[in-house]
Amino acid sequence: MIRVLEDDRDEDSSIDLTKEVDAVFESGGWLEQGLDFDHRQEQAEMAGSVCRSLVRGEHLLFEAGTGVGKSLAYLVPSILFAKTRKRPCVVATNTISLQEQLLEKDIPALRQLIKEIPHLSELADFKCALLVGRANYLCSTRLRKTMAGQSELFEGGQRAELQRIAQWADTEAREGIRQELSPSPMGVVWDAVNADSSICSGKRCSPDTCFYRRARDAVDRADLVIVNHSLLFSLMGAGFGPRDEEEGVLFADDFVVFDEAHEMADVASEHLGLSISSWALETSIRKIYNSKKRKGLLAKAGRPRDFDAVEDAELAVADFFQYLHVKSLGNQDRVRLREAGVLPLEVFPPLSKLCRSLVEVAEITEDESLKIELKDQAKRVQGYLTGLSEIVELKDGKAVYWLERTGKKNQIIHLRSAPLEIAEVLRERLFSKPSSIVMTSATLTRKGKADSFKSLVGAEDVCEGIVNSPFDFESNLQVRILSDCPEPTGQNRMPYLTCLSEMIHACSAGIEGGTLVLFTNYADLRHCFHALRPRWEKLGRSLYAQGEGYSRTDLRNRLMTEGDVLLLGAESFWKGFDAKGPALSQVIVTRLPFENPGHPLLEAKTELLREQGKSSFAEHFLPSAVIRFRQGIGRLIRSKTDVGDLVVLDSRILRKNYGKSFLNELPKQNYEIFSSDELLQ
Repeated sequence: MIRVLEDDRDEDSSIDLTKEVDAVFESGGWLEQGLDFDHRQEQAEMAGSVCRSLVRGEHLLFEAGTGVGKSLAYLVPSILFAKTRKRPCVVATNTISLQEQLLEKDIPALRQLIKEIPHLSELADFKCALLVGRANYLCSTRLRKTMAGQSELFEGGQRAELQRIAQWADTEAREGIRQELSPSPMGVVWDAVNADSSICSGKRCSPDTCFYRRARDAVDRADLVIVNHSLLFSLMGAGFGPRDEEEGVLFADDFVVFDEAHEMADVASEHLGLSISSWALETSIRKIYNSKKRKGLLAKAGRPRDFDAVEDAELAVADFFQYLHVKSLGNQDRVRLREAGVLPLEVFPPLSKLCRSLVEVAEITEDESLKIELKDQAKRVQGYLTGLSEIVELKDGKAVYWLERTGKKNQIIHLRSAPLEIAEVLRERLFSKPSSIVMTSATLTRKGKADSFKSLVGAEDVCEGIVNSPFDFESNLQVRILSDCPEPTGQNRMPYLTCLSEMIHACSAGIEGGTLVLFTNYADLRHCFHALRPRWEKLGRSLYAQGEGYSRTDLRNRLMTEGDVLLLGAESFWKGFDAKGPALSQVIVTRLPFENPGHPLLEAKTELLREQGKSSFAEHFLPSAVIRFRQGIGRLIRSKTDVGDLVVLDSRILRKNYGKSFLNELPKQNYEIFSSDELLQ
């Protein structure tokens, strides 16, 4: 039996965890012997810090530059601690690509490593599970019941889709999650068979037959649970977690590692607030009963007055969102709600009546499955009523409320809220707990200090550490900055956009490898895409752009396969986009990545900082832009052998005082300044 020894040396312990971790990562240690990995002192320092934070029960913030090998640096001490202490470890990532890396590469390597250490080999049987939202899983019970009554619920094409899902479940499904299905399943059909229903419960479903119950059982028994930031904060917001008398974040007595921790504040703000969309509410009502097709949950058991209730609710919801579309939003895509009671209240009585109808029908029906589905829908409608009431009345004085349009045709209306001070929320719900919280990323600091990040997430008192990237940026990276780009803002933006297109073409057409161009908005991206496409067609080379027909994964695959493409990306391409080798030989930053100050949440934060006598630019906008800038330029050099050019086209980095904050974060300080004339000549 292996037991852990804390720093103050427990009398009953027979192993010193800190020494064991040091022995793995030291020069000539188990990592080199067992896996033939190179020794990296930076990795050893990080692993030691993580280990000490766990055995002392402390929180830790650790910035590890690209190439340090931070995944193994936190996985090794975490698994040893989890197994010896019988405490579950939760690893939260922000991107699917990192989850895949952990599951397919790092965790198998970790298991092999532990097997190679004779006195620890018994710990190599640690159990790992991936936790995703239950609506992503297929429920065998719901599938079986839906198959039995499919003629009442679906039309021809939908029935064929149901058959496809059933065949997939029988023959190909591994985890039973919808992401395995290609093409993706129809939403209306998947909603009828997924595990997000009270029908999928321990009483009715077994891990032997139900994908969700099998996954849930694996999670409950796991030593290591991998989850994404969004789900973790959503579960926290929904009250998921240990019982009151137990300690922990998601599970009793757990501890949490946040990888890609620079995203924590934004994701927490999004998922600890409210979000109600016109699409979701209208879809829920149609699921209850679709009068045109005479299908839905009430089709068999509903009474005439129940059908009337559905119709009244449907009309009221349509009128409500039409009012928001025309009156509240008008020509704007986003509007902050500042006064309570300004939105129409006529939607509440019909939705309340529909909720009562669902409860009544559920009570009188003898179909047990239908009873459960109707009660679930009643809870859902009641949840919408509660959320709408909070938003209409602006109930939380510490939250910001707004409306916005989304969707391909800009026709989906969202009612949103977010905590104004997310630091206060995280301080209370996360960092006040005795569970150790470890936060790591390549970009947590500014000028070598993490004060801005710690203040942002409410973790002012955490321990911190920093190790730089082991890569040779001086030899492998060339940095060039344009000196005379027109101002990107202003009434007439054509000079700027024309210059942008010319510079991108001149920089990328002359190199053999691929180029990634990073934009801060889609309007500029689309302009450059259409301006450059004819010229790249003449070159016989491919030009791709985010939002122009391919997914992010497809775009990366085309970049890697073709080897000399020009790829234009925004938002998600600034972070987590990993392409090693000459297929990505150049990264072009079009504009310093400042956030839009007109967003309601940022507008409210600006007002709050102003009331406190602080500068929103210095306290929020500049630190946030610097972190994103570091993320963007970090896309280029991803391995020891990578070489490439980094080009910054925003000349404000040279002209403005705040430009020094960005220049200081460049991987090397020896950069070249060039003019547009010099480049074109």
